[in-house]
Amino acid sequence: MLNLKPQTRADAPPANTRTGVVYLDHAATTALRSEALEAMVPYLTGEFGNPSSMHRVGQEARKGLDDARQTVARVLDCRPSEVVFTSGGTEADNTAIKAGGLALQSTGNHIITTAVE
Repeated sequence: MLNLKPQTRADAPPANTRTGVVYLDHAATTALRSEALEAMVPYLTGEFGNPSSMHRVGQEARKGLDDARQTVARVLDCRPSEVVFTSGGTEADNTAIKAGGLALQSTGNHIITTAVE
């Protein structure tokens, strides 16, 4: 089981080890934690599969996804059903805005936002 604790600044790499550049655009992308990479390697190399499929490979992928969802829920102190994985920041932003709009639909039918992601 993946054992995550909140990352502190001391845990974060201070610079890109390849270039020595201090990276300040973590809103766009950030380094992957070693614990997360270690947990993902099996699914990126040989145990990949469509977690929606009924065959054995798909069901193994589903178990990995469910285990990851449980871990994230434990770290965030929420229910696994409240954890939504997306493919990236834009999809996550759109999902949050649409879900918020639907949840508050009874209070009005406008969402005010900015072009800044």
